[in-house]
Amino acid sequence: MGRPAFLRFLTGRQHTAAGTPPTGVRWDDAFVTWDALLARGRERSSEVRPGATYAVDPAAGPESLASLFAVATVAGTVLLWASPVTLGVPHRQVAPALFEVADGELPLPREDHRPLWGVCTSGSSGRPKAAIGYADEWELIALHCEAAMYGDVFPGGPPEALATCLPLGFSAAFFMSVLPALYFRRDLLVFPAHDWRPLYELAAGRRVLALGVPALAAAACLTEESAVDLSSVALFLGGGHLSAPRVDLIRERFTGVAVSNLYGTAETGAIALDHDPGHNRHVGRPVPGKAVWVRDADQRGIGALAVDGPGRCHHLWRPGTDPVASPPGHATGTDYARFDADGNLCLEGRVDGGEKLAGVLVYPREIERHVLDLTGVSDVRVTVERASTGLEFLTAKVVGSVDAHTVREHCAALPERSRPARITCASEREAASAYSTHGKL
Repeated sequence: MGRPAFLRFLTGRQHTAAGTPPTGVRWDDAFVTWDALLARGRERSSEVRPGATYAVDPAAGPESLASLFAVATVAGTVLLWASPVTLGVPHRQVAPALFEVADGELPLPREDHRPLWGVCTSGSSGRPKAAIGYADEWELIALHCEAAMYGDVFPGGPPEALATCLPLGFSAAFFMSVLPALYFRRDLLVFPAHDWRPLYELAAGRRVLALGVPALAAAACLTEESAVDLSSVALFLGGGHLSAPRVDLIRERFTGVAVSNLYGTAETGAIALDHDPGHNRHVGRPVPGKAVWVRDADQRGIGALAVDGPGRCHHLWRPGTDPVASPPGHATGTDYARFDADGNLCLEGRVDGGEKLAGVLVYPREIERHVLDLTGVSDVRVTVERASTGLEFLTAKVVGSVDAHTVREHCAALPERSRPARITCASEREAASAYSTHGKL
């Protein structure tokens, strides 16, 4: 069985250069150096069986990283970067944040002898699933982030530290924050979604690449009574389209910040970047080094997204079922898309996004896109609600400086079955508490 890529890292890059302050992970009030976490992981690896499958809880603070290193130093293991409770699999705890999954729960083909890893994603249905890839690609992913996404955002050179307010269980947080910080020996800040002061302190004299989502960034802006100088911060925000009101609010409160819209999925990794967002027309050009195309395009050029390159998964697995291999040479995304005349990627709804309303198929994502075109709308969530009487209807939760009457008039242009029957509107400040820690409305 081949050795995981991390083993080369552990034996080759353990020590910081003489005279340089040690780098590490700051998580809430704790700071642990990378060397200390690696040492802790080596000690903990005695609890890890070669060839077994382990789940590491990414919400357990620095202990989750030590347990990740423990699994990554043992040949032939499968590492699931997710809570076993979330996955719903039988398990036993063997160390802090480290759980051995019962044999046979993840029947993956192992004939190629490459180390495997998986990250959990809820998917559109809310059922847990894991995107499975190869751990020996982690270093390539870190190098790709540096060269293709981070290299041109700071005039003075690459970021000196990375930061995120997203749960590290997000594939984007792991790929784009944890891996580059680890492989390039940079400080990593994991700060609370409701308190961005640790980011302000870190950015006081350093170039920082910060990863978040639009709703959490907007909420952070609204807690500040005066503008904060974040001219040394590049803020990457993921989550589909980034509306103009959100961009304007962030730039007003975080002066000098560079704002970019990032699009990707757990299955495909980062796909597209837009360094001048807020137009609501597209999500940017494909990230250099990623092959992005649409499959089975119709006469309008719309088809299912397909991606190859660093970070894409090789299997999808729902607990209780057999893993499903990705198509040869690529992974499929969760959205329909097309390219505009300038090569920008335009999203056109979810592949699995249709819902039945009184027996008729409707597409909430398409309705959301229509509402986002209304001036003053920052965010919207459209869902099919079912009353206790059995009556089904569309609801729209709208965030921004609009009222329900204006939204209803705007939706009159939609087919009747796609017009929300119930519309509630709230300002950014009023809606801040309605978002989850993942930034979902």
